Order: sequence, then C-alpha cells, then structure tokens
Amino acid sequence: MSFVSLPFIVLFAGVFLLYFLLRSFRAQNALLLVASCIFYGWWDWRFLSLMLGLSLLSYAAAIKIEHSVGSRQRNAWLIFCVVAQLACLAYFKYANFFGSSLAAALNGIGLHALWLDLNVILPLAISFHTFQLIAYVVDVWRREYRAEHSVATFLTFSFFFPQLIAGPIERAEHLLEQFKRPRNLDANTVRESIGLLVLGYAMKIVIADSAGPIVDSLFVPGQPFGWSVLFATVLFGVQIYADFLGYSLIAKGCAGLLGFELIWNFRFPYRAVSPSDFWRRWHISLSRWLKDYVYIPLGGNRRGNANTVAVLLLTMALGGLWHGAAWNFVLWGVFHGIALALWRLFDVPNQPQTPIGRFAGWLSTMLIVFIGWSLFRATGPGMIGSLIASLVDWRWVPVHWELLRATVTLVLAMVLLDYIQLNIIEQPSSQNSYGWLRAATLGSIITLSLLFLDRHRPTFIYFQF
Repeated sequence: MSFVSLPFIVLFAGVFLLYFLLRSFRAQNALLLVASCIFYGWWDWRFLSLMLGLSLLSYAAAIKIEHSVGSRQRNAWLIFCVVAQLACLAYFKYANFFGSSLAAALNGIGLHALWLDLNVILPLAISFHTFQLIAYVVDVWRREYRAEHSVATFLTFSFFFPQLIAGPIERAEHLLEQFKRPRNLDANTVRESIGLLVLGYAMKIVIADSAGPIVDSLFVPGQPFGWSVLFATVLFGVQIYADFLGYSLIAKGCAGLLGFELIWNFRFPYRAVSPSDFWRRWHISLSRWLKDYVYIPLGGNRRGNANTVAVLLLTMALGGLWHGAAWNFVLWGVFHGIALALWRLFDVPNQPQTPIGRFAGWLSTMLIVFIGWSLFRATGPGMIGSLIASLVDWRWVPVHWELLRATVTLVLAMVLLDYIQLNIIEQPSSQNSYGWLRAATLGSIITLSLLFLDRHRPTFIYFQF
C-alpha cells in the first residue's frame, strides 16, 4: 500500500479514530499490528508469512542469546540468526542479479543457461526490515539492549506500518521502548505532525512526481546532448531527495499523530560541506547502521590508513549493493567510498571554518554527489558509457530552454520546502508567533498538492530496496 493512495488515507484515518478511544496502550498495539498486516498485505498477502517468520526468528534468537550461559552459545545463536536473515535477503534480492550475471558470462563462451532465469519476486521493504531485525539481535548480543519477551510487542515494533516500507531503520532502544508505555499527544506534536504530513505529500506529489517523467525521458541509451545529461542528473538529484524525504516526512508525521517519535532520516543533505557531512545528513539511519554494524566491527579507522581505506570501500560497496541488485549501485557506493577515503587521506576538514572553505567544500561535495547520482540512475554499464559519450556534444537546442526552466523551478521549490520545514514547521509555536504565516504556508502547499494530484505516480523509488 502506497502512502500516496486513497486506501492508505482511509486506513490511517480509521486507525487514528479508533486509536485514542482504546484505554490501554496494549490494545493500541494490537490495533497497530492488525493495521500493519493490512497495510503490508495490501501489496501481497503471501509475503506476510515471510516477514512474520523473519521477525519471529529474531525474537526467539534474541531471547536465546540473552539466556545463554557461555559465549559459544551466544555467538552460535547470533551467527545462525544473522546468516539466516542475510541468506533470505540475498535470495530474494540478488538471485536474479547473480543468475543473470552468470548466464551472461556463460553465454559469452557459448553456453546457454536458461535455468538461471529465476524471476524471483522481491518482497516489499525486505531490506529495511532485515537490517532493523539484525540491529536488534546484535544489540542484544552486545548487551546494549535486553531481549523483548512479549511477542505481540515485538511484532508491533517489527511491523509498525508508518516506517515499515520506507524506514527509517530504527533501533530497539528508541522505537521498541515506545511500545511499552502509554502514548499521548500535545498541541505542538499535532501541529508539527500535520505540517510534516502536508510537506511530505508536497515533496512527493509536487516535486518528485513532476521531476520523474522528465528524468525518465532523458536517461535513455544514445542520449545525444551533454546539456540533457546535466539537466537529467540535477533533476534526478531533486527527484530522489524529494521522493525519499517526502515518504520519510509522511512516516514521521503519521507516527507523531499516533504518539510515536521516529528519528530524522534526512537533515538537509544538499547543504553538506564534505562527503562525510553528506552521509551524516542523507539516509541517516542506513549510514549509522553501516557504521555501527559494518565499518566499526571491521576495524574502522583504528588500524591505519590502509585498513581504513579498504573498510571504507567495502562498507560503501555494501551500502550501494543494499540499494539494488545491479553493478551501477556497487559502482555508486565505491565512488562515494573513494571520496570519503580521499578526504581522510589528505586530511581535508569535514567542517571547514572559513566562508571560502565552506563554499569550496560544498561545491566539491555537490559535484561528487551529483556525479554519483548519474551512476545511481544509470541502468547498467552500457547506459553509463552512453552518458559519458554524450558529454562531447554541448550543442544548445530549443528543448534545453524548457529543461532549464523545469530544473530551476523544481530546485527553487525544493529549497523553499526545505526552508518551510526548518523555519516554520519545526519551530515551536512559542518561538514562531506568525500563526497566519503557518496557516497560509500549509494552505498553499495543500492547494499545490491537490492541483498536482492527478499527475502523481504510485511508485516510490525506494520500494525496490
């Protein structure tokens, strides 16, 4: 079920109306669990059993880890659970990828392996779900969190529908704890949550879904013009940010209206002044997950520059592969890993102190980020080669005026919505007395969203992850 759909609006409205009529937070949890199953099952009921099985595996393994006496037993349960989770993720997400890669290699030597055409269906949001469950089990193994013994509470945490399909990847110490106590609303929470919902829908419908068709028309094999590639890359950067941020804001707003607090998954990443700063702002929950469960356990920056560079490249390559089963995602991750390594090796400040330094850091970071987006959006090595070849032809043709206007309009709209989020929606009413300004701003966003509603596309870029 998509956030940008009538069934979701009806489901959430029904849950919200019933939710605070229930006196017990345990009854509220039961309602949320039922709603989450409906939400996920709306896409395909067959995969509910898979997600339930993965959740119950983590639930049971965490209890076994906590009750195990010796480290050997604890380690065995951890390894069993993590390997099982990753094996399931690998099969559903990467079987087609590796099967097609092997088939192509065999075809190159004259062998036709039709049996490698697997056509495995990718379960919705399995990557988010798997990483959240692994983080829970590892945290219990590290004795940073106690295992949850209520299966109902754990399943509600595991299936919580506002953040199930688009994140953020939450830690148990933050989100699971909120299912164990009563939830209440106050005026500021309601105001901010509604503001985040409106802003999220505007980001998704007005900006992301306006940029999407233009990007699709430009990222094509044989694209002849360098200017088209440039505009396509900038517009894709706008699209993916508005798309993912929009869903994250909707998730945070929905959770807020139910009395929950989700972490911020984006904090104005296009203001970053270094690659490291970018990854502290972009997809924050995934960045922290990779740092805490891959980068640091492999040695991080504790074993010299050579090990640091190797671990950075491996971590970012895995981060790229998490995004999709294709070599362009791996290349995108390695590209960012090289940028992070260069900043570290040459001791470039991650937070320059002078205005000139900050501008230089911002400009170089944005060049890296948007070159990376062209790799991310390309559908394969052939597409990457085609895009590079087009950069030799910088003729200006009439269509580029239209692309320029669209790019400038959508970039300015994105900047405006970022400003509204930071300076109007997130400001408590005691610090921002311009109630009429907030009302006019939200009213304008709602009006724009309604005007663009017939143009929305039901897809969400991160559904595939």
